[in-house]
Amino acid sequence: MKKLVAVVFVAALPGCMFFTTKSEGKALRKDVQALDARVATKEDDLTGKVDELKRVLDEATKILKRNSADIGADVEGLRNDIKVSAGLVSAAKNMLDELKGELDKYKAQNDERLTALEARLSAVEAGRLGLGGGTTAAAGNPDELWTQATAAFGAKRWNDAREAFKKLSIGFPTHDRADDAQYFRGETYFQESAWDPAIGEYQKVWEKFPDSALADDALFRAAEAAKSLKNCTEARAYLTALKQKFPKSTLLKKAATMDKDLKAAAKNKSKCTS
Repeated sequence: MKKLVAVVFVAALPGCMFFTTKSEGKALRKDVQALDARVATKEDDLTGKVDELKRVLDEATKILKRNSADIGADVEGLRNDIKVSAGLVSAAKNMLDELKGELDKYKAQNDERLTALEARLSAVEAGRLGLGGGTTAAAGNPDELWTQATAAFGAKRWNDAREAFKKLSIGFPTHDRADDAQYFRGETYFQESAWDPAIGEYQKVWEKFPDSALADDALFRAAEAAKSLKNCTEARAYLTALKQKFPKSTLLKKAATMDKDLKAAAKNKSKCTS
């Protein structure tokens, strides 16, 4: 009797025990089998995709290796081309240096001949001027020539001053005033706004008298003349030479200001044509 009560009590407890019928068991097995089939299908699908991914990765690896080999060959070819180009550039530079040396030599010889001719011409002209009396002594005396030239310069007799400065600088190239005479010969042209010949005379100062106290002034004046001609690139070249050749010049500050102005005006055709 006690066993029967216990069985009835347990059966009466809600949710504590489950009983499955035979038909329900078959249904569950069927669901499990269907689930297994879907899982197997999914696994096969994933396995196929993994295999495809592996195949793609293998192909990509082959392509990368092949491209790397091609790039290596291209780089090696480029290196060879660079070597050949460097050789050509070196050969061209050597030829250019040789030509420059020959040109400098030729120019030096011509400068010597020109100086000698100018000296002879100056002597001839001085002799002709001496026929009137009083000038022969000056023609043979550099100090007298300097006095004569500076007097004419102060009186703004530019042609007379120019000729006297020329006789001094060419006839007495080793005299203490020779470089000054050459500089002021350029000044006579500058005062007349004859910019091109002024630049030519200033150039002779730093070429023939590189140690002159007026060599930096000549470069600066040449820059000013070139600026007046609107040749800004040429003017800046003179200012650069001034900075390089005379790093202690008192004109560097003015040169830097002018260079800055020229650089700013480079694209302004009303101020710079070159």
